[in-house]
Amino acid sequence: MLTLGASIQLFSSQVGAGRDPGNEINLVCARLIEANDCIGSLELVNFVVTSDSDGQGFITMPDRYSAIRGAVETTISGSVCRYPLQIRNGWYEYAPGNLGMIKGSDALRGIIPIPMSEGDTNRKYKVPVCPTAGSLAYFTCVCKRAFIFMEDDDDVLPVQSVSAIEKGINARKKMYAEDYAREAQLWAEATLRLSEENDNATGSEALGKIQMDDDFVVSNLGGDGWGYGGLGGYGNGWY
Repeated sequence: MLTLGASIQLFSSQVGAGRDPGNEINLVCARLIEANDCIGSLELVNFVVTSDSDGQGFITMPDRYSAIRGAVETTISGSVCRYPLQIRNGWYEYAPGNLGMIKGSDALRGIIPIPMSEGDTNRKYKVPVCPTAGSLAYFTCVCKRAFIFMEDDDDVLPVQSVSAIEKGINARKKMYAEDYAREAQLWAEATLRLSEENDNATGSEALGKIQMDDDFVVSNLGGDGWGYGGLGGYGNGWY
């Protein structure tokens, strides 16, 4: 794993005279981790669920994480999660036409972010698991790492793509030179490197990518060219 100390040795000659390599690498990682769910930025986390007076289970996000990307199946005792759940946005309970706030936990509602109140420092999410009296309940999620400034040489970078970090360092050099057009181009290239890294890790035929056969071209239903080669037909004729 690429650490801060190893990356400083690797990139110190590229950051430019008079600039702190560790600081530059931190700033590059901060930018890139917000641009892509890159390898190293997602972690599987097991939470202890807390309940409120309405029987709703919720979890509190530690500082290390910024968001939930998905709930995964778990065999931990006390968890009812056995299938992917919908991740809701902050307006789910407040937008007209939705269900609003309902007492208790319901898997069909998915995972709901709780708006932060004054004095809150950590985000909370409602989850479809709730502990009973005298027991513990757990909930497992895939979480996106938040950027935390790294100071220790042994700290593992949240971005593991060497080429993407290199592009980011060069982009910051162009920013200092006020060449903003080239800076934007280099950031785009850095993000592309992260996407290529993800594709290399999963593969184009990975089981996680779901494809549905659309024999009747339903996805184009209602369009002028419905069907292959004509309205409802395959090729130049009907079958």
